[in-house]
Amino acid sequence: MIRSPSENARDRLSAAVVVSILAVLTYGLLLPWLGFYRDDWYQLWAGLTLGPRSIVTLFSIDRPVMGYTYAATFYALRDSALAWHVYALFLRWLGAMGALWLFRKLWPGRPLLTTSAALLFLVYPGFLQQPNANTFSNHLFGYAAGVLSLAATAELAESAPGRKRVLLTVFAIASGLACWLIYEYMIGLEFLRYVLLARAALKTTGELNRRWLARFTTASAPFFAAMLAFLYWRGFVFIAGRGTVDVGQVISQYGASPGRILLERAATLAGDFAEAAVFGWLVPGYERASELEIEKVIGGLAPAIGAILVFLWFARRRAEDEATLNPTREMILLGALTTLASLGPVVLAGRDVRWSSAFDRYTLHTTLGLAMLTVGLVWAAFRARLRPAVLATLLGLAVFFHQANAFHWARFWDEQRQLWWQLTWRAPDLQPGTVLLVNLPSQRYFEDYEVWAPANLIYNEGDGTPDLAAEVIAEETARKVEQGIQETRSMRVLIGIPRDYKSTLAIDWPSRSSCVHVLGRDQPENAVSSGSLMRSIAAYSREELVLPAAEAARPPERIFGPEPNHGWCWYYQQASWARQQSDWERVAELGEQARGLELTPSDPSEWMPFFQAYMNLGAADQAATAAAQIREDPSVARQICLRLAEDHFSAPDIYRMARQMLCTEAG
Repeated sequence: MIRSPSENARDRLSAAVVVSILAVLTYGLLLPWLGFYRDDWYQLWAGLTLGPRSIVTLFSIDRPVMGYTYAATFYALRDSALAWHVYALFLRWLGAMGALWLFRKLWPGRPLLTTSAALLFLVYPGFLQQPNANTFSNHLFGYAAGVLSLAATAELAESAPGRKRVLLTVFAIASGLACWLIYEYMIGLEFLRYVLLARAALKTTGELNRRWLARFTTASAPFFAAMLAFLYWRGFVFIAGRGTVDVGQVISQYGASPGRILLERAATLAGDFAEAAVFGWLVPGYERASELEIEKVIGGLAPAIGAILVFLWFARRRAEDEATLNPTREMILLGALTTLASLGPVVLAGRDVRWSSAFDRYTLHTTLGLAMLTVGLVWAAFRARLRPAVLATLLGLAVFFHQANAFHWARFWDEQRQLWWQLTWRAPDLQPGTVLLVNLPSQRYFEDYEVWAPANLIYNEGDGTPDLAAEVIAEETARKVEQGIQETRSMRVLIGIPRDYKSTLAIDWPSRSSCVHVLGRDQPENAVSSGSLMRSIAAYSREELVLPAAEAARPPERIFGPEPNHGWCWYYQQASWARQQSDWERVAELGEQARGLELTPSDPSEWMPFFQAYMNLGAADQAATAAAQIREDPSVARQICLRLAEDHFSAPDIYRMARQMLCTEAG
């Protein structure tokens, strides 16, 4: 069926609207509940404390051009989490619009096929780092530039010589360079550019001959020259300060057995292809979905159903119109080869796709090839009337997985916010040089800067030297704490932080039902669900590193949001601080206030400061009540009784009475 120009214009507008709606449904609904994560933190600390130009220095050792683009973005967005998330959503949408432009140039007159490919490009659920917006906006910027460069190449290949062609060539070269200079491993996408140019030349000549070769060579020359210039700069001019991105060190991996290493990398490439093309549609998203409570399952299904309905509305009538238009072989082949070419530089550099520690990042720039491959397979395997249903199912599932992923990251941000608010309730100030070891209930920190950066923004705002250090919770960390090791943590040539593990402060938040616990080596209790590793570290944690202050530190609300309501955990943290100062009257007062508000803990160990206060003040009835509440969990009472000592009370006879009250029935 030949469509009129007005119908084609309506198709283009409808496709753009559908892509925009699905972008919002997939990534936009939970933006207000997302925040800062992982690598965001040291960049946020540097940008706010040392100024945005410090970000240029941070990235001067591996990707200097990205340092400039990142710093420029930071000038505009600074510490607004919502602004970063809106920016990342815009970049994701921009990349999808570029993909739609490219697919329409490749297969004109096929609105359902090309829009389906653009939508699968947009919602691919193997890449789940979108909510980590500050850091991954760089990836999204580079990739969007690369996709737009390819789309402009497809456009100029069909344009007559003249001003438009020149402008498109300049834009395509500039955006291509931006992509490679930001993330060099995305250069594998260049394979598709030369396919586009070869395909356009073949349309003109009709066969592969000298005339075709001449047209292809002429069209390719500007892009080939730009790529050679980039490769020369990257390989011979710029010397990277990180081994993983230094060309010389990457080549040295092949050593004396290049053949064996290449075979191993080829096997890795095949495995990564299967991971991205098959398992990426199910495995990472299923892991996120399996974490959901029933109400969040319902919340995630609503936008997924909305996406299905929007797509089926768009597909209505178009499926029959395209029944005889079937570019299956070309689409499958081009999609598979583009995916392999995209993964090639990643694998050759010794990296690979993994569904943990954010290494799903290497699937982002494969989505162009994967979208073509997946749609081609759907067209090959199903009849025209079934294709919309199959594609709608894929889209709905992907949107649901992204909702589950957004809930995951929203919970992570909520835990970080709660952690820092509770810590400042408990610790008005911290001794400079303190090494913080922090445990979260449903997440783990991968790097120390996820702790020291927010800690310094809170306790030492504006100080260009980080006074507080940190380390992640691990067996190796426990060994360092036990041995009291001293070391310096260097961070991207800009930051150096001394760590003296004799000044360790352990902070344990083992479950969302408990409060944050600042541990002390002389403290009688641990949280109910505290793990064995944290309990071993607790023996070396120095509670005295928490200091009084004329004005207690507060997390900046522009970053961490407003202060949470003063529920049980506020009273527990205030009581724990008062206990550290032996201010038993204040502890007892807080206990009575909490009881008056009918606030109680889920973790019985959190009654311990109040029990000590009541005993030291001679309030036997209140102490007996607190002891009974602690003994509701016999394991808690037993572990407290094992550590209970005379110096936890004001006199030996009070200690003996406390043991009798708390430990007689604990065994």
